[in-house]
Amino acid sequence: MPAAFIREIDRKTARQALWLTLAVWGLDIVFNLLPVAIDGRADAAVGASVLLIATVGCGLSLIVYRALARLRHRPAAVRYGALVGLALTCGAVNSLADLTLGGLLRELIDPAAAQLANQRLMFRGISNLFGLSWMYGLLGAFYMMLQANRALLEHERQLADARTAAAEAEGQATAARLAALRYQLNPHFLFNTLNAVSSAVITKRNAEAEDMLEKLAGFLRVTLAADPEGMIPLEDELANIQAYLEIESVRFRDRLGVDFSCPDDLRGAVVPSFILQPLIENAVKHGVSRATGAVTVRLEVARDGDDLVVLVEDDAERLGEPAQGGGVGLKNIRQRLEVLYGPRGVLQTTARERGFLAMVRMPLIRTLKPKAARRVA
Repeated sequence: MPAAFIREIDRKTARQALWLTLAVWGLDIVFNLLPVAIDGRADAAVGASVLLIATVGCGLSLIVYRALARLRHRPAAVRYGALVGLALTCGAVNSLADLTLGGLLRELIDPAAAQLANQRLMFRGISNLFGLSWMYGLLGAFYMMLQANRALLEHERQLADARTAAAEAEGQATAARLAALRYQLNPHFLFNTLNAVSSAVITKRNAEAEDMLEKLAGFLRVTLAADPEGMIPLEDELANIQAYLEIESVRFRDRLGVDFSCPDDLRGAVVPSFILQPLIENAVKHGVSRATGAVTVRLEVARDGDDLVVLVEDDAERLGEPAQGGGVGLKNIRQRLEVLYGPRGVLQTTARERGFLAMVRMPLIRTLKPKAARRVA
């Protein structure tokens, strides 16, 4: 907890205690002098005695406040026991001050009144002891309430700091997780592409290899410049997929067909960057590359209530091959959707007799302004 905050609440509590002390002893002066004023007689000796008691009372009250402030972290029994002891001690000291210093003042101001007061000295001392001890006890209880309020403010600040620290830690952990998931894609895709380039070089298809490397360089520039935690318009995501498919089209030529369908009003929908690329990559890797004939990769975007739904499918014959639902790319998508959207982020996959279907569902968010519609496929 910041030291400045502790000092501030200490100053605020001390100011409240000071004003409370002045108010209580000020009222004590008023209540003791009011009957004299109403009676219409001015008694300087009584006034001096009352002012002396109030002045000593203010000083002793501040001692009570400091003592209880030091004991604020001690058990309740210790604090209440100290309050009783302080109240009785301060009451006795104040009563003794009235009997001694007050007696001298009364003797100087009105000897006759002082002689009369000396005849009731014991009664005056006992009466002051109990009355003043009660006042110190009441003030001490108020001081303890102020200290309790101070402790509450300190506790609330600690909880707020803890919540802030936890939120920051959670945000940093989420960012690190998203970044790790995002960067899994580059090595995976890079390996597949470089393997295709290597095959082209080995088979003396140098022009094809050069074309693929040029397109790969452009694609990686986009990939590495993208924010791993970033949210981008769906239109940009489709453009990135097109850049990827241009690389693969050099390799597969007429064996790869593409069919994209996206309504113009959904092109500005916000999606996580590179969330769909692994689905297209899987369709190419497990469908196009293993098929003997032409394969069409189809991507369709639709709206379902408050959700954005994206379907990616191919029509390749799998020939008894296992489903591709457990690959790195698909696990990556599932984890990113879970981190970003919780239960509303869903990836469902289905292996069919011909082809493989993947469906991504996420909340439909339109915080980015759609760009002018452009043809993706």
